[in-house]
Amino acid sequence: MQPPQATHQLPQIVCIGDSLTQHGWDVGKRGWTAQLSQAYVRRLDVVNRGLSGFNTRWAKHTVPRMINSQHIQLVCILFGSNDAQFAPGKYHVPVDEFKNNIRDITRLFAQSRILLVTPPPVADHLYESLSQGPADRCCEGTRMYAHAVRSLAEELRIPCVDLWTAMETSVSTNTALDSFLWDGLHLNANGNDLLFDLLLRAIKTNYPELDPDSLPFVVPGHLNFNDLDELNHMLAHPT
Repeated sequence: MQPPQATHQLPQIVCIGDSLTQHGWDVGKRGWTAQLSQAYVRRLDVVNRGLSGFNTRWAKHTVPRMINSQHIQLVCILFGSNDAQFAPGKYHVPVDEFKNNIRDITRLFAQSRILLVTPPPVADHLYESLSQGPADRCCEGTRMYAHAVRSLAEELRIPCVDLWTAMETSVSTNTALDSFLWDGLHLNANGNDLLFDLLLRAIKTNYPELDPDSLPFVVPGHLNFNDLDELNHMLAHPT
């Protein structure tokens, strides 16, 4: 007996970035891609293509080898934390090159919806206290990369999820950066909650057709059929 042909593959949301994205599956820290996947369960597949330790120079040559753009509905792009390492560090990418690299990555997904995400600030004192040796990046240095993302988003007319400003605003209202970053650089549970909330808000505002609350299940819910014959009929004649 031949297995049935796959006719109900889910379209995708693809999340591209460095360790801030790769760690997005960490349910112990309420990872933002895990939360996104839960929001879209049976509606869209959330694909995590985070590359811990990568900068945009490496990513723009690697991403095309990892992703089939055929079923992508939305791409979330989050880089900058590694690019912002002090020169001449291994991960450092000058801010102008960084901006052009992000531009090149967006071109890979010209037929898809895109969200550009700014890198978060660095909690300098916490990052320095946990670093082995002198800190290799800082908040003010990373600020330039966040600005570059905002500038490119405006230039390309792509929605920007401004994680930097959201965290910076929280600091001005007496919520320290430490409450969002477990080591001064990477998101903790509160940071992941914040990014997920910002992303969902951006999707509902800029791409309301992808609002998970308005998307139907790709496969019928069990309350909508009584037996296998009805299920097969619904699968053969999707509405």
